[in-house]
Amino acid sequence: MAIEKPISQACLRNQGPILEVLKGHMKTPGKVVEIGCGTGQHAVHFARHLAHLYWQA
Repeated sequence: MAIEKPISQACLRNQGPILEVLKGHMKTPGKVVEIGCGTGQHAVHFARHLAHLYWQA
């Protein structure tokens, strides 16, 4: 039996624009802790595109 995970439609709509802002500010390697990440969709999306950062959600 597969377990359905929650999906936030708002996250799907805004993750691209937020990623573009983050790319401009987070250029050097480092650590990121995402607090209150809800579904974790943002953290997963950003980690895929900002591989030079260590993400913890």
